[in-house]
Formats: sequence, structure tokens, C-alpha cells
Amino acid sequence: MSDPTAKKVVTNEANYWDSFYDHKFTVAVPSQFCCLVAIEAPKTRPFVEFGCGNGRDSNYMASQGLRVFSGDLSHKAIENLQASAAPNATFSVCDVSKADHVKSLVEQARAGAQESDNFNLTLYNRFFMHALDEAQEQKYLEALSSATKKGDTLYMEYRCSLDAPLEKEHGKGHYRRYIETKKLVELLESLDFSIKYEITGQGMAKFKSEDPFVSRIICERN
Repeated sequence: MSDPTAKKVVTNEANYWDSFYDHKFTVAVPSQFCCLVAIEAPKTRPFVEFGCGNGRDSNYMASQGLRVFSGDLSHKAIENLQASAAPNATFSVCDVSKADHVKSLVEQARAGAQESDNFNLTLYNRFFMHALDEAQEQKYLEALSSATKKGDTLYMEYRCSLDAPLEKEHGKGHYRRYIETKKLVELLESLDFSIKYEITGQGMAKFKSEDPFVSRIICERN
């Protein structure tokens, strides 16, 4: 990454999350969105998560028998996850603003995909897109478009622009961008993804007193 400002943002975020996960923050149950994906994603397809954090969703998918390949910017989070990883789950440090990191994670998963399913993958990120600035988002999705193939499915859930004024349980002290879903849809479509499902609202990611406005997108690589 040649942009010194972007490098500083990535370094600051990595430091924040290393400190956060150094306390071994864990949640034993999957997110609501993960349960949706677990119900409809083919069990034979490798599952790839970007921004896996404490691994709650990746670990759940592994418990359901899927082969899991997950990455996160935080070395501490990955260190914690590797120490207790299931045999069918692989965790690695991944900076999505670097195309080779995205490509590597996808290629690891592709190696375990099945010919009978056209070697397709399930790709996933939750509460991750809003942690990226616009330049990082562009690099990540361009890299993902390049690394994926026809039939791969991408599931996304993130805080949208309607959530900006609401009170938060977590997140003070780190970067957060509230996403304009219309713009993200246009970007995905320009990168050869077809939108199969899109919804915005509350009641999908409630946590304690917080009921954020989130958007969900399911899209497929053309």
C-alpha cells in the first residue's frame, strides 16, 4: 500500500482491534445473519469470511460441517482463533486493501471446492464493510471481483447511513463509516455482481439496548 494516509488508517485500526481482542472478547452464539446464511448456503461449498473478528460466525459454520477459511486484520484475533480452531477451520491475517491477501484467501478455499458444484464458494462479511473507508472498500471489492468466478455467492450485512445518529454499545475509538446502500449496490453491479436480495431496516442485529439500522445484500458473481 503506497498511500501513507491509508497505511496509517490500517495501522490504527489493527492496533485498536488487537487491543480489543487481547481481552479475548467472545460470543458463543452466531449472529442472526449467519443463521440465515447457514440455512440457505450449500453445505458442500467452502465458506470464506472477511473480517471474521472473534470468529463467532466462522466457528458456527465450521460446527455445521462447512470447510471454513477466514481472515481478519487483527493479529491478536487470529492468534486467539488459531489456538482453538476446529480441524475444518483455517484462520489467517488478511488486509483486504491488499489484493494478494484477498486472492490468497479465496484461492485457499477454491482448492477445497467441488467440481460437481462448479468449484463455487460462499463468501461472507458481517459488520465489516462499515469499518472500511471508501478507498479500502473499492480495493477490497475490486480484488474480490477479480478473485471470484461465475456462481460464487457473496453475503453482506453492515451498518447503513440510517444508523449514524443512533447510540452504540461498542465502537468508540475506532473508524466507522455508515454506508449508502444504493451506492454500494451500484459498485457491486459495476464489478460484475448481480444483486439477488437487498433489505434495510431494524430488528435484524439487536444487541442489548442497541437496535441498529443495517442493510443486507446477497449477490452472485456473473
